[in-house]
Amino acid sequence: MPKYTQPRKTWQYSNEFKVKAVQLSLIEGIQVQDVANTLDIHPFMLSRWRKEYREGKIVADKRKKLTEATRKQEKEISKVKKLEAENKKLKQELDLPKKVATVSCGGTSARYRFIEKFGPKLGVKRTCEWLGVSRSGYYSWRDREPSERKRSDMELKILIRSISDENEGRYGSPRVWQALLKQGYQVSRKRVARLMQEMGLIARVTQVTYRAPGLRRFLASGENLRSDGAVPDKKNQVWVADVTYLKVKNQWHYLSVIMDLYSRRVVGWSLDSKRTTEVTRRTLTNAIRKRGATKGLMLHTDRGVEYRGSEYQRELRKLGIVHSLSRPGKCTDNAHMESFFHSMKAELIRNTTFDSAEDLKYALARYINNYYNRKRLHSGIGYCSPMEYERIAA
Repeated sequence: MPKYTQPRKTWQYSNEFKVKAVQLSLIEGIQVQDVANTLDIHPFMLSRWRKEYREGKIVADKRKKLTEATRKQEKEISKVKKLEAENKKLKQELDLPKKVATVSCGGTSARYRFIEKFGPKLGVKRTCEWLGVSRSGYYSWRDREPSERKRSDMELKILIRSISDENEGRYGSPRVWQALLKQGYQVSRKRVARLMQEMGLIARVTQVTYRAPGLRRFLASGENLRSDGAVPDKKNQVWVADVTYLKVKNQWHYLSVIMDLYSRRVVGWSLDSKRTTEVTRRTLTNAIRKRGATKGLMLHTDRGVEYRGSEYQRELRKLGIVHSLSRPGKCTDNAHMESFFHSMKAELIRNTTFDSAEDLKYALARYINNYYNRKRLHSGIGYCSPMEYERIAA
């Protein structure tokens, strides 16, 4: 026992003294006995202070001292957390029958797949009990070698991923399915859709909004010569055209496009920062240069000023092209162009930032000339690309 140089019957130590003593005893390499001897206190007393320090009864000035009220609050908080955990467990048990109902009539493998998916969250033991299967059977199924069907699915997933990446995520399950058929793989469309869903592959889509021009412009003279909506049986019989808005760094640019309705091939396009007859005339010139003007060719457009302008009308008459106009307020009369713009914005523009108009123009050239016309499968022409469809028809 240590000797006390100034023994006293009672001695009141301050909170700061106790904290300092505990902090000294917590320094690495220093023993409790040495600190007690230095401070002239009993080692047992210092050990009790260390215990009270850990429990929060002795605290430094900067820490909040635990009172009886705070201890009660902590107990209440702990009790609430425990009740919340029990409530979450009960909620999972209530939701479990709804999930189980989706596989209750399925086979054993379907139930095992359900356990594999929801077991980590709901608990394997509880889920097995709900589904009426044994845990040993589930673990045996999980650890066995994959079946021939599963190996086939894994190989298909590699092909599906390759097709999706090659088309930059633009293909949904119908086009991926058609691409697989073209490569010689016999597989059902629903199987492709299921595998794409498992892989989380979704085609790029977007919602296109339209700015409705004034009714007076719609009510201008002009006639819809395609009221029946018939599709031509040869190329260079009916062309459709339209203009859409694209933004680059808070500045609108206008894309003018002409499409051959027979093959859905884009035969001319032009990009400009101004929406005038100049951009549509340039598009028409490009299309004529590529395809050649033919007498009796019909060009169908909407009633925008860029098509109703006198200069543009003179150019059409000079080339012998008949001009057809959509009915006022009926954008569906030019549905093929609207569909093209919708696909282009979903597959190219959405989630893409262009630093300049030149970057946008380069991306459009790559998409329209190299991808859309040459490679992209089109549902309206038997899942062929426009150029392939024209070659087959020839």
